Amino acid sequence: MLIKPMMRLAPDDTTFKFMKGRIAGLVVSAILSTASVVLFFYPGLHLGIDFSGGIVMEVRTDGPADFQKIRQTLAAEHFPEQGVQRFGDDSTVLIRLPTQPTEAGTQIAVTKVRAALEASIPGAKIVRTDAVGASVSSELFRHGLLALGISLLALSWNVIFNSLFDRLKARLQLTSGGWTRVVHALLFEGGLIILAVPLIAALMKISLLEAFILDIGVLL
Repeated sequence: MLIKPMMRLAPDDTTFKFMKGRIAGLVVSAILSTASVVLFFYPGLHLGIDFSGGIVMEVRTDGPADFQKIRQTLAAEHFPEQGVQRFGDDSTVLIRLPTQPTEAGTQIAVTKVRAALEASIPGAKIVRTDAVGASVSSELFRHGLLALGISLLALSWNVIFNSLFDRLKARLQLTSGGWTRVVHALLFEGGLIILAVPLIAALMKISLLEAFILDIGVLL
């Protein structure tokens, strides 16, 4: 014997026809996707150090930091600074420098900047130094694009597959029972794997089998 709930938020026969708005949804999605691609190239992305590579130095001074003097010091050492900004209080500054071709070049750049700052700004101390090489940053950027591409692919496949499956279900007069949901899930995931595996293999430069194992590992 089934026990009826004491409170109902909606009648039992309530239906929401979400697919009636599929055309408008696809149009809006296409416009936003096109705009995002255009904005990706112009004006472009302002990449952080994790993606563009470079050196970040945290500098602490005795009093409020003189940003103009810090910029002049970097310019005198022929370092085109990519950013000087306050970090926390007025006496802490983050300095971002361009990436260097080698690890030895990075060490030389850090040493020159430290010596120049300590000489021109009495009491200045280098609290922290982080360096990200170009190879690491390019790999992170490529993997970020891969994740974005797979997300857009999954979103598009979800809209297309659900639309086709609803038409097939109506034509075959299938009920929304457990087996129908199982078939829906298997077909959706199978189609997504078929679409995503070649993309993963091409961008990561691995075999289809390795890409398939990687994709299954993510799904599980």
